[in-house]
Amino acid sequence: EAPAHWVEVEDGFWMGRLEVSNRQYACFDPEHRSGLETGEQYQFGDYERGHPLGRPEQPVVRVSWHQAMAFCGWLSERTGMRFSLPTEAQWEYACRSGSTSPLWYGSLDTDFGTAANLSDATHYTVDYPHVPSALPPWRPADTRFDDGWRVSAAVGSFRPNAWGLHDMHGNVAEWTRSTYCPYPLSAAAEPGSGTGVGHKTVRGGSWMDRPRRARSAFRLPYDPSQA
Repeated sequence: EAPAHWVEVEDGFWMGRLEVSNRQYACFDPEHRSGLETGEQYQFGDYERGHPLGRPEQPVVRVSWHQAMAFCGWLSERTGMRFSLPTEAQWEYACRSGSTSPLWYGSLDTDFGTAANLSDATHYTVDYPHVPSALPPWRPADTRFDDGWRVSAAVGSFRPNAWGLHDMHGNVAEWTRSTYCPYPLSAAAEPGSGTGVGHKTVRGGSWMDRPRRARSAFRLPYDPSQA
């Protein structure tokens, strides 16, 4: 949450209430496969190699930034309206929905069981059952809370924020249009139009992340070809 800085979002915008589902993305690319999360094969053996990520109402994954932008372009052509990925400033503004806490629903110690699909007791026991001291930083070390999902949940499974947006924290991480730039940024204008060359900013965290890595302000640079 630091260094805090002002960013001007010049134009009003609408945000989709839900993450894009596999069913929706298949209308654009019928050949795309979100696949399986295979990390659990070591616990379950050769006959169950992970949990499916490709059910129709699960959020689409393994989509690069370029593919996500192409989907927005296709949707714009189909509807006659303008669709795009949000800038990271738009994303954070929508995620916070007027809140000033690290997550729209509260602090890092707030029970997220009904608000976000994050790394929890269920994920801990089936995916990486080792002592907390051995866990890498993106794996759970706190099993106080349980959202009941091993991997991604169907879009909209958790309660929305104050502006009606679901899964802004957790479930799957989300591309933004913005080219990643280290803070501090200029306070005069909204950063990251997406036209620059370089890594793009990813927001929101996923079902594999603890609340610390899914905060409204948390940001990561990803290669735009990464899927």
